[in-house]
Amino acid sequence: MNTHASLGNILIVDDDRAITDLLQLNFKTEGYSVAVHSHTVDVSDTDIRGVHLLLIDATAQSPTGCELIERLRATAVGRRIGIIYYSDLPTERSLVDALDAGADDVVRKPFSLREMMARVRAVLRRRCRAAASLDEANVICFKRMRVDLSARRAFIDDEALNLSNTEYAILELLLRNANTYTPRIEIFKSVWPDGLGANERIVDTNISRLRRKLGSIGSCIVNRSGQGYMISE
Repeated sequence: MNTHASLGNILIVDDDRAITDLLQLNFKTEGYSVAVHSHTVDVSDTDIRGVHLLLIDATAQSPTGCELIERLRATAVGRRIGIIYYSDLPTERSLVDALDAGADDVVRKPFSLREMMARVRAVLRRRCRAAASLDEANVICFKRMRVDLSARRAFIDDEALNLSNTEYAILELLLRNANTYTPRIEIFKSVWPDGLGANERIVDTNISRLRRKLGSIGSCIVNRSGQGYMISE
């Protein structure tokens, strides 16, 4: 999906061409990038990693709009996307079902374009704040280094470091306990829980490699006899 729009990427799922044409025209005029699918089954074959907001009305399809929302919310990508369910919603139960499925908001038909635009902006603002909080919680920063805990990758000045799984595990452990010595045996048991026929001295070897790969930041990993290793500014 096009990711060059300044305001965000919207995916509309609806087989009512009159509605989708109207929404697409107005959202594009506002500065959004918009894609349209007629059927919910098409979403399964679509890369939605760049989608910021899903607008859906598919009460008569299989899977239904609510079922699609539930499936998306069960995935890491889907949990980040804002979702607005719009339909005629003939009963209060229909509204509750959509919200229980995971929709951020529900809009009853017929709706005004002004109302829809306002709700879209509100959901995108909330999702943007939530995503920022999640990203912050999943990142550890140390000097010029940034460690993405979700992706298990480390960067210095935005350049990815080529760390082995073992080196990354040691780095994450030290960062989570920054400014506190972690005994060698604790590092060994954490990174090599099964032992693998090695002894705790393998920790020293891997930390030496890690220091080299961290360049000048490697000197921040210090050790003290009887206390273990620590990363500290």
